[in-house]
Amino acid sequence: MSEHHLSAPTTQESGRSTTEAIEGAAFLARSEHRVRVLGLLADGPHTREELLTGTDVTRVTLSRTLGDLADRGWIDRHHDDGRYAITDTGAAVYDDFSRLLETITVGQRYPDVIDALPTDWFDFELRCLADSDVVATDGADPLAGMRVVANAVGRATTVRAIVSSFTTLPMYAHAESLHTGDAPDATVVFDRGATDVSLENPDLVDRWQMIEAATERPVYYSADQRFPCNVDLIDDETVFLSVSNGATGGFHVVRSTRPAVVDWARELATEKRAEAIPLERRQSETEPVGPRT
Repeated sequence: MSEHHLSAPTTQESGRSTTEAIEGAAFLARSEHRVRVLGLLADGPHTREELLTGTDVTRVTLSRTLGDLADRGWIDRHHDDGRYAITDTGAAVYDDFSRLLETITVGQRYPDVIDALPTDWFDFELRCLADSDVVATDGADPLAGMRVVANAVGRATTVRAIVSSFTTLPMYAHAESLHTGDAPDATVVFDRGATDVSLENPDLVDRWQMIEAATERPVYYSADQRFPCNVDLIDDETVFLSVSNGATGGFHVVRSTRPAVVDWARELATEKRAEAIPLERRQSETEPVGPRT
């Protein structure tokens, strides 16, 4: 029995296919009405009247839009009830196009901040930051962003954090919350650099030791590795991504509540905590055993 194999496309055929795909994307991008109709139909079949209400266009414009999308095979009309529905191809096109729009939105809103973030380290797509916001961009106070993070720590019920660039503000906020009786359930993992800072400054040593004594359990941990940015997960619903801004001595801070970002931060915090040891143990390992002879 003979076997039939699909032949690989020639260079000319591949080029033609790419050109047609680009033209198809441009066809959709040129009309906000087409995107809107696909978006409505992605949520389920609609009547023509429902589409008119949802798009706020004239009947003539809607008819032309529906015809264009039907010609592409992206929508069809049910003969039994006259409602319009998106096809499998149309749904795939709309989903991918929406992802592209979100990615473009991120780059346009704050390109400098995104360039500073270690996006290749994130286990989520860049588009997931489309509805995030850059906090406290007051140029007069380079630490304004970290003050927002510290305030969130002070009000939190739970905190899970990994720290690369050390600042005292979150630790001080945690200590203050102990005095008011509203301290969060916190676990903080320092990387090598942040560990060095927390062990070399006597005031900081006193501060974190006081916090752990009051909490009666380890709060701060040390990982023998480097982290590319700070990640603070507050109450398992809000994530702060903080990266040093070398130009000002401050921080770029992005806040997100997107489920994909929250899930990533939760898994990351769990992973890094498992790889770390209590900061107090790290301190005992680095302290000299006795006087040199």
